[in-house]
Amino acid sequence: MSTAASESRRRNPRGGGRALRGEIVAAARAILVEEGYESAVTLRGVARRVGIAPQSIYPHFDGPDEIVQAVTVETFAELGRFIASAKEGIEAPRERLLAGCRAYMAFGLNNPNLYGLLFRRNRLLRGEEPGPPGAGRLDTRDPDAGPFASLMDGVRQCIADGSSGATSVLSTAVQLWMAMHGLVVLRGGGYQFPWPDLTETEVELITSIAKLHDPR
Repeated sequence: MSTAASESRRRNPRGGGRALRGEIVAAARAILVEEGYESAVTLRGVARRVGIAPQSIYPHFDGPDEIVQAVTVETFAELGRFIASAKEGIEAPRERLLAGCRAYMAFGLNNPNLYGLLFRRNRLLRGEEPGPPGAGRLDTRDPDAGPFASLMDGVRQCIADGSSGATSVLSTAVQLWMAMHGLVVLRGGGYQFPWPDLTETEVELITSIAKLHDPR
């Protein structure tokens, strides 16, 4: 890159620094999607994709680890939006829970490397890092915070309207999460196995664990 180009890139308009930060995170995300492991994210590699000098990253991040952490935070937010979008417009709690759980599994199966990242970045899962803006803490030790809250709420609504025969919101939500995570890891791991139909498996899994039935 020429000196003139570097100077032009550094002279961002007001608010342009935030745009560059976003480009850095997007570049790191692309690397993680392609390679699947955090060590593939280097300052030089990210800078090359963005079209900047490696030292231009330092005003935004101290190093690769911080960049990967930013990708993790944004991926949690992306997962939340994906689940919310899947449930949008669905009024019946039973159908909303099914849609939300299936969206969770679809996200994991369609984004295996990013999904795996969520469970390797323990600082975020332990609540040692702030969550996405407006999302509060992402501390999985607190069932009413972070990515688990939506699942808890879905189970709670199903029990309240009689479409679930479960007696414990927390226990049911934990079992659902464990089962969904297992499905994503096993089905998304490339194992050669005569898997049954995915849609039927997902619906049966959710229905069985949450003890769902039509309340009418």
